Amino acid sequence: LTEDEDVQRMLRGSLLWKVKAKGGSRERLFRLQEDGVTVCFEGRFGRARSPQSFSVAQLEAVREGRQSEGLRKHGAAFPERHCFTLVFKGRRKNLDLAARSEEDARHWVQGLAKLMGRLQAMSQVEKLDHWIHGVLQRADRNKDNKMSFREVKSMLRMLNIDMDDVYASKLFKECDHSGNERLEGWELEEFCRQLLRRPELEELFGRYSGEDRVLSAEELQDFLRDQGEESSLRQARAVIRTYELNEKAKRQDLMMLDGFTMYLLSAAGDILNQEHTRVHQDMSQPLSHYFISSSHNTYLTRNQIGGTSSTEAYGRALRAGCRCVELDCWEGSDGEPVVYHGHTLTSKILFRDVIESIRDSAFEVRP
Repeated sequence: LTEDEDVQRMLRGSLLWKVKAKGGSRERLFRLQEDGVTVCFEGRFGRARSPQSFSVAQLEAVREGRQSEGLRKHGAAFPERHCFTLVFKGRRKNLDLAARSEEDARHWVQGLAKLMGRLQAMSQVEKLDHWIHGVLQRADRNKDNKMSFREVKSMLRMLNIDMDDVYASKLFKECDHSGNERLEGWELEEFCRQLLRRPELEELFGRYSGEDRVLSAEELQDFLRDQGEESSLRQARAVIRTYELNEKAKRQDLMMLDGFTMYLLSAAGDILNQEHTRVHQDMSQPLSHYFISSSHNTYLTRNQIGGTSSTEAYGRALRAGCRCVELDCWEGSDGEPVVYHGHTLTSKILFRDVIESIRDSAFEVRP
């Protein structure tokens, strides 16, 4: 994609107006980094407090025009075809932007869409390599493609990895094969891969692979069947071809620990059915067909600050047709879980009594 015209423009950078949610706008220089994933932005002449960034992987959608509330309210000064919104996954606030020209806006909208598509089409190996590259680029403060132990500790904090200095130093020294107290190139990659180690997965792998520490397609099939998967030998081989990192092992239909870990940490190994991350049920019925009666603070019979909690409140709610009840669970003084409105003066009832009340009342009435 680096030869693509839209991506080329993003790599060179563009001045875009960042429209604030409360009004007003500031011009910022937006530029795609060489990793093809990270976008940095800062003041026109580097006057912003510090450069900010986001990853294309964090984007959920790119919306053209004044589709956001912020641009509808405060974007009237910019032609609609110059405007677009970056919608992020999770809690990060959206970015409302306006380009200097329609052409510039089109390059960014189309370029981001292409990069998002590229990320979705990546193999697990490519995704891991991209993640490692992105982490290293952010952590390498002086951009010399080498990392001191101090920079490594900064990287661990950035990744929210709570690791004591002794163990971090041990890992650092194990990966510093050149002995120059700097990690570079494949040493850095090795360090990042060490961070991804999962002892519980290693134990599981050993249980099925035996002494040779290699999973055959037949052994992988046994594992998949034990997890409740209806797996054929052909499907097991397909998993190996998709997730195994070692090319020689892949050609022999064998899976090493790294490939096994990659598979289990991928979307395919997720407990959530990936089809259910999108609307997968019939949404064409009248709204009344999707009715569900829910109850908030079900256990309370009076106010939320000092009211009385009661197991009977659950029975009343369920017999009234309620299908969703709330249990606010806390550790009791004697180790027995209790239900009450935490950090208030409401009375406490035993969790055991609550679930018995639910058991007795849940199916007495059908709404």
